[in-house]
Amino acid sequence: AGYFGGWVDNLIMRLVDIFMSMPFYVITITVAAIFGPSIWNVMIMTGMLTWTNIARIVRAQTLSLREIEFVEAARALGLNAREIMFRHIVPNTLGLIIVYATLGIASGILSEAGLSYLGLGVKHPLATWGNMINSVTGSSESMLKYTYIWIPVGLLICLTVVAFNFVGDGLRDAFVPKMKQ
Repeated sequence: AGYFGGWVDNLIMRLVDIFMSMPFYVITITVAAIFGPSIWNVMIMTGMLTWTNIARIVRAQTLSLREIEFVEAARALGLNAREIMFRHIVPNTLGLIIVYATLGIASGILSEAGLSYLGLGVKHPLATWGNMINSVTGSSESMLKYTYIWIPVGLLICLTVVAFNFVGDGLRDAFVPKMKQ
């Protein structure tokens, strides 16, 4: 979309706008109410409704890259659009894609934990962090009595999300050498 522009860009970006206008939690909770809570519903809804941010970011990166001198030089050398895309555009957006993918994993962990806490994610016999916290939230007395369950679980959720963010930053530094300077 970002490289070719025109009607292709317009069509893809209007599709992205449609998906961005859909509220993630409302639709996921509705799907869980209709089909029952399961990890498959959470994964499918996460995949269907959260790809739009990275699509817009990659499009913006591609728009800026297509105007840089090395892409113009490749065009002047006679490379076709496919060769330019796979030799120049995709490798220069790879670091960005990896960083946002790791951020997406962290966001998916938080979404699954939140939905499972509400009873709309993974079904209760399976152990997930959201189910573990949900199992002790009957009353404030049980929250105090079972702090050894929900405090470590909450800390592990935070630690895991921060770890994925650090991995994303490290991969960005590895794939995008300009960011090291």
